[in-house]
Amino acid sequence: MPLNKPVKSMAELRYRSVMRQQQDFSCGAAAVGTLLRYGYGMDIDERRVIADMMNVSDPKQVAEQGFSMLDMRNYVQTLGFRGRGYRVDMAALRDLAIPVIVLLSVNGYQHFVVVKRAAQGRVFIADPALGNRIMQEWEFAPAWNGLVFAIVGDVSVQADSGLMQTNAPTLRARENAAFSGGALPIQMEFGPARWDLF
Repeated sequence: MPLNKPVKSMAELRYRSVMRQQQDFSCGAAAVGTLLRYGYGMDIDERRVIADMMNVSDPKQVAEQGFSMLDMRNYVQTLGFRGRGYRVDMAALRDLAIPVIVLLSVNGYQHFVVVKRAAQGRVFIADPALGNRIMQEWEFAPAWNGLVFAIVGDVSVQADSGLMQTNAPTLRARENAAFSGGALPIQMEFGPARWDLF
């Protein structure tokens, strides 16, 4: 008797609970969409987030620099959420109880990602370009500008959301596949033509 068991591809695991960015300038929109869809349960996709964010943004500035945290704030407020930016240090980042959006400078490119959690010297990230990943604090800290953007609603972020979990099980599965003769994870070079600038 054959066994039937659902199987997820490595790509599905990599982007579990992450809205994948479809445009080189849309990491900010995808990061906001990630929080709205997977944190607050909204039925929303990146295309809609981009279109709606363009309605509260300066299109010329977006074309030149991408979306800003101000654009994010203006957009989430149209949905009834509060968007708040804060300057915090690594210790405060470790204490945050909800996922937040941060701006990283990666190889000269400005890129928005969602920080799910920081603990034990690691930062667990939902990256719209690269999927779920973990950065060591020593590599995260110099790439980060110290700002976080929180989306706060009348309801809490869903406790069972993938955004409230670490990436460790997914990454362990990838490592096990690599060491057991499975396919090695593909190394991706980071650096499209332009990224969202703050």
